[in-house]
Amino acid sequence: MNNFLSPNRIRVGSIVIIPMPEYFDLARHFAIVTNWIGIDGLPIVVANSDDTDGPAEKLWSEFTQGRCYERAYYPSDLPPGRVLRNAYRLFGTGYDLFEWNCEHFANACHELPPRSEQVRTAVFAAVIGGLALAAART
Repeated sequence: MNNFLSPNRIRVGSIVIIPMPEYFDLARHFAIVTNWIGIDGLPIVVANSDDTDGPAEKLWSEFTQGRCYERAYYPSDLPPGRVLRNAYRLFGTGYDLFEWNCEHFANACHELPPRSEQVRTAVFAAVIGGLALAAART
């Protein structure tokens, strides 16, 4: 965990992750750290979420909802300015849990394949669970 690092010291363009207790801590929410400071004195992030129907700026305190962040990392060699330009260029792209969620968005900002390991894992688990249930019924 990176909780020892103050949010103000996280590198601009980093992907920051928080747990989502409303999904029994099985899901994570991803955002990109900007170089802007919000009225809460902490970095503004850009996140893709259902409640904003796509990528939008959020205050750190609004994004984390009082939770500690779980991880912050910088997955590419892109300069931070390019990551942020990519993030803002993606405003207006909407939100789709399976095709364009917060994890897809964060990866795309770093010009990585826009994929979501969370979705892939959940779909795989559902298929395995369905097969196990079908096998148990026969």
